[in-house]
Amino acid sequence: MAPLPKTSDTSEKSTFDDIVIRYLGQFGKYQKVIFFLVCLPSIITAMDALSWTFTGAKIPHRCRGTTEASTADYWKPANPNLYKITNCTLEGSSKSQCPFEECRIGNSFTCPSGYVYDNEEIQLSAIQRWDIVCEKSIIRAVIQSAYYIGQMLGSLTFGFLADRIGRKTVFFVALSIQFVSGIGMALSPYWILYAIFRIAIGFAHPGIFVMAVVIGVELIGPKYRRLASVSTSIFWAVGQIILGILAYNIRDYRYLHAAIALPALMFISYYWIIPESARWLVAHGRFSEADAILQRAAKMNNKDLPIHWFKELEEEEYNRIKNNEKKRKYNFFDLVRTPSIRKRTIAIFFCWPICSMLYYGISMNSNFLGGDLYWTFIFGGLSEIPACILTYLLLDRIGRKAILVSGFFIASFTMVSSLIINKNFHVIVGIVQSLLSKSAMAATYTSLYSFTPELFPTVIRNLGMGGSSMMARFGAIAASYISMWLVDRFGILTMVIPFSILGVAAGIVILVFLPETKGKKLPESIEDIENEYFK
Repeated sequence: MAPLPKTSDTSEKSTFDDIVIRYLGQFGKYQKVIFFLVCLPSIITAMDALSWTFTGAKIPHRCRGTTEASTADYWKPANPNLYKITNCTLEGSSKSQCPFEECRIGNSFTCPSGYVYDNEEIQLSAIQRWDIVCEKSIIRAVIQSAYYIGQMLGSLTFGFLADRIGRKTVFFVALSIQFVSGIGMALSPYWILYAIFRIAIGFAHPGIFVMAVVIGVELIGPKYRRLASVSTSIFWAVGQIILGILAYNIRDYRYLHAAIALPALMFISYYWIIPESARWLVAHGRFSEADAILQRAAKMNNKDLPIHWFKELEEEEYNRIKNNEKKRKYNFFDLVRTPSIRKRTIAIFFCWPICSMLYYGISMNSNFLGGDLYWTFIFGGLSEIPACILTYLLLDRIGRKAILVSGFFIASFTMVSSLIINKNFHVIVGIVQSLLSKSAMAATYTSLYSFTPELFPTVIRNLGMGGSSMMARFGAIAASYISMWLVDRFGILTMVIPFSILGVAAGIVILVFLPETKGKKLPESIEDIENEYFK
């Protein structure tokens, strides 16, 4: 067999990317099919991640009188004189439909006899089933934050395992955990067990979402990888839209969880369809298995792949071992060891949790600026799609910093403006404000995924991304308590004020402390950045 053809610059070693570009094409039919298939489960991860918005939806409630059954009519208490009306803007005969003060009856600030719920909009919420209201209302935030704790653990675990046992194995283990946990949430008799399954759901999602992206992207040429990253954000947005539609039609939280979990069964077929990452197989010296995958890909792409294409790669690896070429091992301390890297690390670690806090806070409480819970959520998901597409089109035109700063500032402005807007137009304009905030943060999140890897040199790029992802989880946990507990107890100001201030602060930090990376060559070593060559 003829040797592998050389590139025009023979001094360069052939890499896996060279093989992909030369013999398969940057983004051929095979890559498109595999990428589409592995991204489909990402739709379910979005649905599970935000399902608590509906399954844990707050239901109007009042204290139950000592002579009332739990099924009593919310609007017709046995002793109306014991109740106070709150937050009422209705007039005339409609006054009878004003909600009651939720956690008080007579002179008591508790509900010793339990609660009566208004099930006109929602048939059964987990909040109602376990009486997660009044003095127990913080449990609502605890359950949502459990998801992000699981996600943090899953990121650490599956990231470690994927490099050792393979992407495909991790992918299917995570899919199995997701399905079992989804059904478990639907059947849980106690909120603590429900929260444990919620941790498991969060734990599984990095193994699905991240590994799906890795399996797909590792077979795509460099030219299309940014498009692939934006595409995964679009799949996530589609998941939100589907969740909103399902929640609108399924008002019992148990059936909603089942409707989300059951489609995961069809992904079992992926075991025979989705291949292991050929790049990972090559990295572990399993060339014959990688060859079988790439030969199949070449055939579908109508390309010719030499039988022994891996010989040159194998020889390079052999020579490296023979010559005992050892590479320095880097760790998280290298993110703060030197001045310029330290400045970038601190700045970006400050921005990631704020971005996550704003994005998930708005998503979990989509109607906090006004509007219907379901329709605002659905249109919020729809608004992310053009935001992601626009981000892709503008990243290399106006730069990363312009999009990031604009996204943070727009989201902050729309939230602050809600405090001074005319109340007569609050519902209509509130929906627009919510959609602007959501789409701005979606664009910001998408941009951060492109911007952050470009800030760090190759030798610590994964460490930088891993640390950023971990910091983002802290922001999401904080958002759970703010949007699902503090807002209910102390009002909308507890969400608008910290979110808007932190959003502006993040924009300023990016503007002042971080460099623009548009059109810049990716730094390879820490010395490249410290010598200011790439600034």
